[in-house]
Amino acid sequence: MSSVERIAGSNERVATRQESRGTTALVLGAAAVLMMACPFLPPPVPIWVRFLPVYFIVPTGISAVVSGIITLRRMRGQEEADRFRARAGVVLGTAATVIPLAVIVWAIWVLNQAYK
Repeated sequence: MSSVERIAGSNERVATRQESRGTTALVLGAAAVLMMACPFLPPPVPIWVRFLPVYFIVPTGISAVVSGIITLRRMRGQEEADRFRARAGVVLGTAATVIPLAVIVWAIWVLNQAYK
């Protein structure tokens, strides 16, 4: 194997690795958003399957945001890198973090107004 073939082979591996960046953030963000729908599953589904994932929505969303931001920072100087997955993970993770916290703040406000 010549040195040119070795360089071409190593460039292919690097390109394959760069394409897969951001997948972790995207998967974590999508999982966090899907966990928000678990309480709305039909009643025949066991109750632990419906409500256990609720406790993991915010940590999973925060993990998606952190993972996506780290991936975007690593891709900073690479113009050919595809940033779509990392950005989508950040957006989904942010939504999965902000929506439940907004609902909790709203519920606290409503309960305080009801007992005044």
